[in-house]
Amino acid sequence: MAIESYRAAKMQVEAEDRSDFFPGIQIVIGIGQKVAGLAGFDFTKFEELSLAALQKNSKENLAYLFESLAEDVKRIDTKLEAFESSGIEERRALNELVSEAVARTAEAKSKDRVRRIARILANAFRSGPKENYEVERELIDAATQIAESDAYILGVMMRHQAEVVKNGAGIADINSANDTWKQMREENKEFRDPHIHVSCARLQAQGLIIRMDRKNTTLDLATNAYSLTTFGVRFCEWCIQEVGSVSV
Repeated sequence: MAIESYRAAKMQVEAEDRSDFFPGIQIVIGIGQKVAGLAGFDFTKFEELSLAALQKNSKENLAYLFESLAEDVKRIDTKLEAFESSGIEERRALNELVSEAVARTAEAKSKDRVRRIARILANAFRSGPKENYEVERELIDAATQIAESDAYILGVMMRHQAEVVKNGAGIADINSANDTWKQMREENKEFRDPHIHVSCARLQAQGLIIRMDRKNTTLDLATNAYSLTTFGVRFCEWCIQEVGSVSV
């Protein structure tokens, strides 16, 4: 049941994000006409409408990535000299990272997701050349998967749990997780909404949060507590917060 609910919610979010540019009505009407035996709509027309919509989305996304990246780079030291003198392996790694970012941008389902990708690239430029960008590529993958409603949940958790996670063993301890979750439920209606279970399932699947044991003296039996992970903290710092606001 939980898996099916997650899939249904994921499909709904993706459909809503695509609806602004995809000619769904034209396609439905056209297929209806074809089924009714009316001429004028065939696979070629279907392909033309679909590809035109996808191309338009990709072009707009890439333009937004370019603008966002330029805006972020203005605020930071990009260590251009270090990149210009980088070795073969460092150049190859950076090429792979940028290629991944551009490809994922082209298929991104919202401008917010593109904005996150731009921030990841800017922070990578800020930290200087290296031979492995595996963490950054994982961040890009998460950035394109997380819906805006889920990013909001993650942002609230960041405010309540970031310091505990950073100063601890990589996640909040059971007491802190339960206490902060109770506080977040009291202060944010989104944490009392049944949809919180779907959001947490998505975030946990990306390795950004982890479910913790429940303290029955703190939370009721229908409520589960979650903790940010170190990867979740990095995601917030690199993808949600403004570039330059935290050290890399």
